[in-house]
Amino acid sequence: MIAVIAVVVLLGMVVTAYLITNAISNQMGELYAALLERELKSESPAPKREEPKAAPREEKKQMSVSGVNEDELIKKLRQVIDEKVQRVLDEARHKKERLLMLLDVARGYTLGYISEDEYNAFLMKVLAELDEFKKLWLARFPSQKDKEKLNQVIAYVARTKLPITVKSKDGKTTIKLPPEEALIRITSSINSAVSILDEMISSRGGNPAVTPLEVKLSQECEKLRAKVEKLERQLEECQALT
Repeated sequence: MIAVIAVVVLLGMVVTAYLITNAISNQMGELYAALLERELKSESPAPKREEPKAAPREEKKQMSVSGVNEDELIKKLRQVIDEKVQRVLDEARHKKERLLMLLDVARGYTLGYISEDEYNAFLMKVLAELDEFKKLWLARFPSQKDKEKLNQVIAYVARTKLPITVKSKDGKTTIKLPPEEALIRITSSINSAVSILDEMISSRGGNPAVTPLEVKLSQECEKLRAKVEKLERQLEECQALT
């Protein structure tokens, strides 16, 4: 009679552990699917990529079943993050090219081909683009340090607005620099801004997929894995008692 009771209790524990393990597996799949779907929806898809609207739902349904392949989910998520981060880095390189183009316009001003108003109009357009880029970058890399660097880039570029003036020796009046001297100041400011962009691109290009989302995924994964390992140990202890 005692042996029968022991067998019944053991079977109950095994069934319970299996159900809990299966539930945890489902939760893990749903967690990764939900976070992946949120990451996919945070930006619009690439222009050349066309997918039916129902695709994300089908993918989420497929990933939420028991026995989900965790490695495959991580691979897909990392691919999505890498692609989006790469687009931000490409945009940073494009802004660097725009700054170099602004420098060419400044040279045109020095040679007399570009008027002061034309240079300032192009400068305002570049500053507006930098402001939009700042929002895009910080959305992907929410860092106070990066925010300060981007503000510094914008400040350097804003200094190139014409006319460029300096104070007189007595400090009472300002003197407008001639085009040749103004170009020196403009070149120095734009080169400083470009150097900051190069530094930011280099620092993020080495490991672009490290984001707060991935950190959260890894933490949740470790918690769920620890629960599964605990259940497996309990099952082994129960089997040892029989």
